[in-house]
Amino acid sequence: MNQVEINREIEQSLKKYQGKKLTTEQVKFIQRYEGSGGQGSKGATGEGLLYEFYTLDFVVDLMWELAYRHGFKDDETILEPSIATGRLIRPAKDYKKVIGFEINPVSAEICRLSYPGCQVYQGYFEKAFLQAPRYTLKVPPKKVTWIDEYPFGLVIGNPPYGIYKNMYSGYFDKKLFKQIEIFFIYQGLRMLKQSGLLVFLVSSNFMRNGDKYNYAKERIGEIAELVDAYRLPKVFAYSDVPTDILIIRRK
Repeated sequence: MNQVEINREIEQSLKKYQGKKLTTEQVKFIQRYEGSGGQGSKGATGEGLLYEFYTLDFVVDLMWELAYRHGFKDDETILEPSIATGRLIRPAKDYKKVIGFEINPVSAEICRLSYPGCQVYQGYFEKAFLQAPRYTLKVPPKKVTWIDEYPFGLVIGNPPYGIYKNMYSGYFDKKLFKQIEIFFIYQGLRMLKQSGLLVFLVSSNFMRNGDKYNYAKERIGEIAELVDAYRLPKVFAYSDVPTDILIIRRK
Protein backbone atom coordinates (compact mmCIF):
# COMPACT_ATOMS: atom_id res chain seq x y z
CA MET A 1 0.00 0.00 0.00
CA ASN A 2 1.54 3.34 -1.03
CA GLN A 3 1.24 6.58 0.94
CA VAL A 4 -1.69 7.91 -1.07
CA GLU A 5 -3.66 4.73 -0.35
CA ILE A 6 -2.77 4.95 3.35
CA ASN A 7 -3.96 8.55 3.37
CA ARG A 8 -7.31 7.57 1.86
CA GLU A 9 -7.81 4.77 4.38
CA ILE A 10 -7.13 7.19 7.23
CA GLU A 11 -9.54 9.75 5.77
CA GLN A 12 -12.29 7.11 5.79
CA SER A 13 -11.46 6.09 9.36
CA LEU A 14 -11.81 9.66 10.66
CA LYS A 15 -15.55 9.52 10.06
CA LYS A 16 -16.02 6.87 12.75
CA TYR A 17 -13.60 8.51 15.19
CA GLN A 18 -15.62 11.73 15.54
CA GLY A 19 -16.35 12.59 19.19
CA LYS A 20 -14.41 9.61 20.53
CA LYS A 21 -11.30 9.29 22.67
CA LEU A 22 -8.80 7.39 20.58
CA THR A 23 -6.63 4.52 21.75
CA THR A 24 -2.84 4.70 21.45
CA GLU A 25 -2.98 2.38 18.46
CA GLN A 26 -5.63 4.48 16.71
CA VAL A 27 -3.52 7.61 17.21
CA LYS A 28 -0.47 5.84 15.76
CA PHE A 29 -2.58 4.84 12.76
CA ILE A 30 -3.92 8.30 11.92
CA GLN A 31 -0.47 9.80 12.49
CA ARG A 32 0.71 7.82 9.45
CA TYR A 33 -1.09 10.44 7.35
CA GLU A 34 1.44 12.36 5.24
CA GLY A 35 -0.53 14.85 3.18
CA SER A 36 0.04 15.19 -0.58
CA GLY A 37 3.49 16.77 -0.85
CA GLY A 38 5.51 15.38 -3.75
CA GLN A 39 3.04 12.57 -4.47
CA GLY A 40 1.38 13.73 -7.69
CA SER A 41 2.75 10.74 -9.60
CA LYS A 42 0.93 8.45 -7.16
CA GLY A 43 -2.46 10.07 -7.70
CA ALA A 44 -2.45 12.78 -5.03
CA THR A 45 -4.06 16.12 -5.94
CA GLY A 46 -4.65 19.59 -4.55
CA GLU A 47 -2.71 22.51 -3.07
CA GLY A 48 -0.90 20.18 -0.69
CA LEU A 49 1.25 18.82 -3.55
CA LEU A 50 3.47 21.89 -3.11
CA TYR A 51 3.38 22.36 0.66
CA GLU A 52 2.59 19.20 2.62
CA PHE A 53 5.91 17.71 3.66
CA TYR A 54 5.61 16.43 7.22
CA THR A 55 8.43 16.49 9.77
CA LEU A 56 10.22 13.31 10.84
CA ASP A 57 10.28 12.42 14.54
CA PHE A 58 14.04 12.80 14.98
CA VAL A 59 13.85 16.34 13.55
CA VAL A 60 10.93 17.16 15.87
CA ASP A 61 12.93 15.98 18.88
CA LEU A 62 15.97 17.99 17.79
CA MET A 63 13.92 21.18 17.37
CA TRP A 64 12.47 20.83 20.87
CA GLU A 65 15.89 20.09 22.32
CA LEU A 66 17.12 23.35 20.80
CA ALA A 67 14.08 25.26 22.09
CA TYR A 68 14.80 24.12 25.65
CA ARG A 69 18.53 24.76 25.25
CA HIS A 70 17.84 28.37 24.33
CA GLY A 71 15.42 29.08 27.16
CA PHE A 72 11.91 27.83 26.40
CA LYS A 73 9.92 26.97 29.57
CA ASP A 74 7.05 24.47 29.77
CA ASP A 75 4.61 26.99 31.26
CA GLU A 76 4.75 29.20 28.15
CA THR A 77 2.17 29.22 25.35
CA ILE A 78 3.06 27.73 21.96
CA LEU A 79 2.06 28.61 18.40
CA GLU A 80 2.41 26.20 15.47
CA PRO A 81 1.34 28.21 12.39
CA SER A 82 1.35 25.26 9.94
CA ILE A 83 0.42 22.52 12.37
CA ALA A 84 -0.67 19.76 9.92
CA THR A 85 -1.27 16.55 11.93
CA GLY A 86 0.56 17.97 14.93
CA ARG A 87 3.87 16.16 14.74
CA LEU A 88 5.79 19.23 15.89
CA ILE A 89 3.73 19.64 19.05
CA ARG A 90 4.05 16.00 20.16
CA PRO A 91 6.74 16.80 22.80
CA ALA A 92 4.69 19.63 24.38
CA LYS A 93 3.91 19.00 28.05
CA ASP A 94 0.44 20.60 27.96
CA TYR A 95 -1.53 20.60 24.69
CA LYS A 96 -3.97 23.13 26.12
CA LYS A 97 -1.18 25.70 25.77
CA VAL A 98 -0.87 25.04 22.01
CA ILE A 99 -2.55 27.06 19.25
CA GLY A 100 -2.28 26.02 15.61
CA PHE A 101 -3.39 26.93 12.09
CA GLU A 102 -3.94 24.40 9.32
CA ILE A 103 -5.49 24.68 5.84
CA ASN A 104 -5.98 20.93 5.27
CA PRO A 105 -9.17 19.89 7.14
CA VAL A 106 -8.06 16.25 7.32
CA SER A 107 -4.72 17.14 8.90
CA ALA A 108 -6.41 19.56 11.29
CA GLU A 109 -8.84 16.89 12.49
CA ILE A 110 -6.03 14.36 12.95
CA CYS A 111 -4.20 16.92 15.09
CA ARG A 112 -7.27 17.54 17.28
CA LEU A 113 -7.86 13.81 17.77
CA SER A 114 -4.20 13.05 18.45
CA TYR A 115 -3.55 15.88 20.91
CA PRO A 116 -6.70 16.65 22.94
CA GLY A 117 -6.78 20.21 24.22
CA CYS A 118 -4.84 21.68 21.32
CA GLN A 119 -6.80 24.47 19.62
CA VAL A 120 -6.52 24.29 15.83
CA TYR A 121 -7.93 27.09 13.69
CA GLN A 122 -9.05 25.85 10.30
CA GLY A 123 -7.53 27.97 7.54
CA TYR A 124 -4.52 30.05 6.62
CA PHE A 125 -2.09 31.52 9.17
CA GLU A 126 -2.90 34.91 7.61
CA LYS A 127 -6.22 34.81 9.46
CA ALA A 128 -4.37 35.52 12.70
CA PHE A 129 -3.69 39.05 11.39
CA LEU A 130 -7.09 39.76 9.80
CA GLN A 131 -10.24 40.75 11.64
CA ALA A 132 -12.38 37.80 12.71
CA PRO A 133 -14.87 36.47 11.81
CA ARG A 134 -14.89 37.73 8.19
CA TYR A 135 -11.08 37.95 7.76
CA THR A 136 -11.36 40.78 5.27
CA LEU A 137 -9.65 43.67 7.11
CA LYS A 138 -6.28 43.84 8.82
CA VAL A 139 -6.13 43.87 12.60
CA PRO A 140 -5.46 47.49 13.73
CA PRO A 141 -1.70 48.32 13.68
CA LYS A 142 -1.33 48.57 17.47
CA LYS A 143 -2.90 45.14 17.93
CA VAL A 144 -0.91 42.28 16.40
CA THR A 145 -3.66 39.65 16.47
CA TRP A 146 -7.10 38.77 17.83
CA ILE A 147 -5.81 35.53 19.40
CA ASP A 148 -6.23 35.67 23.19
CA GLU A 149 -3.13 33.56 23.91
CA TYR A 150 -0.83 36.15 22.30
CA PRO A 151 2.05 36.77 23.00
CA PHE A 152 3.60 33.31 22.79
CA GLY A 153 6.76 31.95 24.37
CA LEU A 154 7.52 29.65 21.43
CA VAL A 155 6.64 29.59 17.75
CA ILE A 156 7.68 26.26 16.27
CA GLY A 157 7.00 24.90 12.81
CA ASN A 158 7.85 23.59 9.39
CA PRO A 159 6.31 26.31 7.20
CA PRO A 160 5.65 26.08 3.46
CA TYR A 161 8.30 27.37 1.04
CA GLY A 162 7.98 29.13 -2.30
CA ILE A 163 6.42 32.16 -4.00
CA TYR A 164 3.97 33.92 -1.71
CA LYS A 165 0.60 33.95 -3.41
CA ASN A 166 -2.71 32.82 -1.94
CA MET A 167 -6.21 34.14 -1.27
CA TYR A 168 -4.97 36.45 1.53
CA SER A 169 -1.51 37.51 0.31
CA GLY A 170 -2.85 40.74 -1.19
CA TYR A 171 -3.43 42.13 2.32
CA PHE A 172 0.27 42.05 3.20
CA ASP A 173 3.57 43.77 2.29
CA LYS A 174 4.47 42.61 -1.24
CA LYS A 175 8.07 43.84 -1.00
CA LEU A 176 8.76 41.97 2.22
CA PHE A 177 6.75 38.82 1.61
CA LYS A 178 7.97 37.62 -1.76
CA GLN A 179 8.44 34.10 -0.38
CA ILE A 180 5.87 32.38 1.81
CA GLU A 181 8.49 31.22 4.31
CA ILE A 182 9.35 34.88 4.96
CA PHE A 183 5.72 35.55 5.87
CA PHE A 184 5.79 32.72 8.39
CA ILE A 185 9.14 33.77 9.87
CA TYR A 186 8.39 37.49 10.19
CA GLN A 187 4.78 37.17 11.30
CA GLY A 188 5.68 34.31 13.61
CA LEU A 189 8.25 36.56 15.28
CA ARG A 190 5.62 39.27 15.71
CA MET A 191 3.53 36.76 17.68
CA LEU A 192 6.27 36.24 20.29
CA LYS A 193 6.76 37.92 23.64
CA GLN A 194 10.07 39.69 24.25
CA SER A 195 12.89 37.07 24.28
CA GLY A 196 10.50 34.43 22.94
CA LEU A 197 11.85 31.86 20.48
CA LEU A 198 11.02 30.95 16.92
CA VAL A 199 12.28 27.47 15.96
CA PHE A 200 11.65 26.71 12.28
CA LEU A 201 12.60 24.09 9.74
CA VAL A 202 13.07 26.03 6.49
CA SER A 203 14.58 25.69 3.04
CA SER A 204 18.34 26.28 3.06
CA ASN A 205 17.82 28.94 0.39
CA PHE A 206 17.01 31.47 3.11
CA MET A 207 20.48 31.22 4.66
CA ARG A 208 22.59 30.79 1.54
CA ASN A 209 20.96 33.06 -1.08
CA GLY A 210 22.20 36.58 -0.49
CA ASP A 211 20.44 39.22 -2.59
CA LYS A 212 17.09 37.42 -2.83
CA TYR A 213 16.51 37.57 0.93
CA ASN A 214 18.57 40.62 1.96
CA TYR A 215 15.63 42.98 2.45
CA ALA A 216 13.70 40.38 4.42
CA LYS A 217 16.72 39.66 6.62
CA GLU A 218 17.12 43.37 7.34
CA ARG A 219 13.48 43.66 8.41
CA ILE A 220 13.71 40.51 10.52
CA GLY A 221 16.87 41.90 12.13
CA GLU A 222 14.91 44.93 13.33
CA ILE A 223 12.75 42.80 15.61
CA ALA A 224 14.81 39.67 16.28
CA GLU A 225 18.26 38.06 16.23
CA LEU A 226 19.48 34.71 14.92
CA VAL A 227 20.91 32.74 17.84
CA ASP A 228 21.54 29.31 16.30
CA ALA A 229 21.25 27.40 13.01
CA TYR A 230 21.85 23.86 11.73
CA ARG A 231 21.99 22.46 8.20
CA LEU A 232 20.36 19.05 7.88
CA PRO A 233 20.69 16.08 5.51
CA LYS A 234 17.62 15.04 3.48
CA VAL A 235 14.71 14.88 5.92
CA PHE A 236 11.57 14.52 3.75
CA ALA A 237 10.41 11.25 2.24
CA TYR A 238 9.15 12.85 -0.98
CA SER A 239 11.42 15.87 -1.46
CA ASP A 240 15.16 16.53 -1.88
CA VAL A 241 14.93 20.19 -0.80
CA PRO A 242 17.84 20.96 1.58
CA THR A 243 16.72 22.31 4.95
CA ASP A 244 18.00 24.22 7.98
CA ILE A 245 16.77 24.57 11.54
CA LEU A 246 16.77 28.23 12.55
CA ILE A 247 16.47 29.51 16.14
CA ILE A 248 15.58 33.20 16.23
CA ARG A 249 14.94 35.24 19.40
CA ARG A 250 12.50 38.15 19.57
CA LYS A 251 14.10 41.40 20.74
